[in-house]
Amino acid sequence: MNEPNHPTDYRMVKLVDGTLLVGTIAVDDNYLRIENPLQLTTIQRMTEYGIKDDSSLAPWIPFTTDNQFTIPKDKIMVISLAAKELAHYYEVILNKYKEDVKLKIRTPLSPQEIEHIFKVAERMDAEHDSKMEEELMGEFHGHKIESKKIH
Repeated sequence: MNEPNHPTDYRMVKLVDGTLLVGTIAVDDNYLRIENPLQLTTIQRMTEYGIKDDSSLAPWIPFTTDNQFTIPKDKIMVISLAAKELAHYYEVILNKYKEDVKLKIRTPLSPQEIEHIFKVAERMDAEHDSKMEEELMGEFHGHKIESKKIH
């Protein structure tokens, strides 16, 4: 049953493992294709008025640029229309993630850049170790600790 002011046809898909996804779907004989799936998670937290459920949406499979996934129908328990409020929340979160991805797109580092980063990190570690050694020598009145063994 479609609501009159429903922004789009977003669906909730509950998988047999309990995962709850929100997105746009297409179903054929054997598979469900879901576009831009966000996973809905709900956690309970205690407030001064009692237990409150907090829900959030996050990418279902992070660290991928794919936006469409195919799921075998035997892995699906339920498909339902998302409530109007959830559909609006989904659009806001999806747009935020799409903007974040656009901002983070950059070319991969070259081998020379990676080598430079490692050298800077090694230099910083050496400076930190030297500083720590100076602080310890100050604490032990100039005596250098050659070994950590206790005899």
